[in-house]
Amino acid sequence: MKSRDIFAFMLLYGVSIFLLLFVGYLWIDNVGWNYLWILGAIIALLVVMLGYLFAKYAFSPLIEQNSELDNLLKDTLHELNIPVATIKANVAMLKKSCPHEKSQKRLERIAKASEQLLALYKEVDFFIKKEIDKDTREHFDVAEVVKDRVEFFKELLQKKRVYIDLQPLQVNLPKIGFIKSFDNILSNAIKYTPEDGLIKIIVKDAKLVIEDNGIGMSDADLVRVFDRYYRATDKNEGYGIGLNIVKRFCDEENIRISIDAEKGKGTKVTLDLTKVKV
Repeated sequence: MKSRDIFAFMLLYGVSIFLLLFVGYLWIDNVGWNYLWILGAIIALLVVMLGYLFAKYAFSPLIEQNSELDNLLKDTLHELNIPVATIKANVAMLKKSCPHEKSQKRLERIAKASEQLLALYKEVDFFIKKEIDKDTREHFDVAEVVKDRVEFFKELLQKKRVYIDLQPLQVNLPKIGFIKSFDNILSNAIKYTPEDGLIKIIVKDAKLVIEDNGIGMSDADLVRVFDRYYRATDKNEGYGIGLNIVKRFCDEENIRISIDAEKGKGTKVTLDLTKVKV
């Protein structure tokens, strides 16, 4: 909506309100206060109608643009799965027929990159299904998922000491959402823990605990740790979105999340999965 259109509409809106009030003055002057509530109701109705028309006219281009972007995203996502699957299939065939070690390593990198693309595809697919109110919950073992994700982060964990204690825990949750939350927490632990630092990952008593002895956080940081775009330090890359995503997922799925931290001593994140345990 252009600025001159807004000005014209606001002028019309102002004139309409003035005329309505003037009519009210004449009503009181000639008829008195009797049945004034009828005029008040008419004025209120007209104000609401004018406001609705203004909002509809002002926001219709934005709504149309968002709708087009939404359709583009869904159409692109639908087509994305095909080339990713093709890349994976061809890499698998090349690995079988290629004897050279260097070539094998390059193919392995391509395979991992395609796995990451596939993971992104699944994440977007998950959010689209959520948008159309499709139930994305499924039964899975938290311990098995954690094992897979630790393997995925193996290269980043090479310079850390990792302690893992995983007991089977069946839950009913959106698996992609849980994986994204776990990845964000573990990524933070890796990012803020120095070389040879210790990261503990424990699944026990219906709780998932990720603890590190990294830089930790102050009490002031803990107050704002779930705020979107908030970052306790600018020394590492990131946008301060990860823990906000985790918190929203936990709130939606009735998971209690708690963070204990001390500046210079480390951070402990606990997800209480008691209410989603099968």
